[in-house]
Amino acid sequence: MTLTLKQAFYFFRHNILHLLGFALVIAILVILLAQLLAPLFIGALDAEHINPETVRPFAQFLNLIIKPIYTGGLIALIFSLATGQGASIYRSLWQGIMRWPYMFMANVMTSLLIFAGLMLFVLPGIWLFTRLFLVPYLVMIDRQTPLNAIINSFEYTKGYALTLFNDILFLVVIFILSILLLGSMQLLHPLVLLLLILLFQSMANVLYYRHYEILVREPREPGNSPEPGNSPEPGNSHEPGNSHEPGNSHELENKQDNNSDSKGD
Repeated sequence: MTLTLKQAFYFFRHNILHLLGFALVIAILVILLAQLLAPLFIGALDAEHINPETVRPFAQFLNLIIKPIYTGGLIALIFSLATGQGASIYRSLWQGIMRWPYMFMANVMTSLLIFAGLMLFVLPGIWLFTRLFLVPYLVMIDRQTPLNAIINSFEYTKGYALTLFNDILFLVVIFILSILLLGSMQLLHPLVLLLLILLFQSMANVLYYRHYEILVREPREPGNSPEPGNSPEPGNSHEPGNSHEPGNSHELENKQDNNSDSKGD
C-alpha cells in the first residue's frame, strides 16, 4: 500500500460518520425527487408495464440531476474536513447545489471524453480518466470553469497517470474481494451492496482529494513551482464557500502526523 493510500485510509476512517451522513442525506434527496418526478415519467404506465427497461430513462435523468450535486457536495465536505473548517453536511450540500451547472458541464464533458477513449480498446479511456480526475476538484475548490479545469488537469497530471492507476487498482481489488466474500457468506443483500458502494465511492473521493493536494495545493506553497493555466496564486486558492487562509489548513498527511505525535507523547 502506498503512502498516499495510507493517508487516505486514515482520513476516511476518522471521518467515516460524516461521509456516510452526507451519503444518507443524498439518498433522502434522491427518494424525494423520485417521488416528485416519477409521475411525469412513469405515472401513465400500468403496473404490469413497469420494468427495468421502462424505468431506466427516469433513473438516468435522476443521475444527471443528482450526480453533480453529490460529487460537488462530497468534495466540499472532504475539503472542509481536511482544512480544519469543521464538518457541515448541509452547507456542503448547498455548495454542491450552487455549483451544479459547472459540475454538470464538467461531468458531461469528461464523461464524453472518457467514453470515447473506452471505445478505442478500453486503455485510452483508463488513461483519460487518470488525466481528468482532477476536473471536479478544480471546478469545486478552485472555482475554475469546466474547460479550464480539463486543460489544467492535463497539465497537473503529466507523468502521474500510473501513480493514480496503481492506487485506484488497489481500491477496486478490495471492492471486488469484499463483494465476493459477502456473496460467499450469502450476505450480499441490496442494502448491504448499496452501503458497500457508498463506502467505496467515499473512499475513492478521499483518495482523489489526497492526490489533488499533492498535485495542486502543495506546489502552491511559497518556494514551490507555480501551477499551470489560470489557477489561483500560491496561498490564495478559493474554497467552496469560504476564503481559506494559508497556515490554517491541516492537510491529510499533517493530520496523520500530528495524531501520531500526540500518541507518542
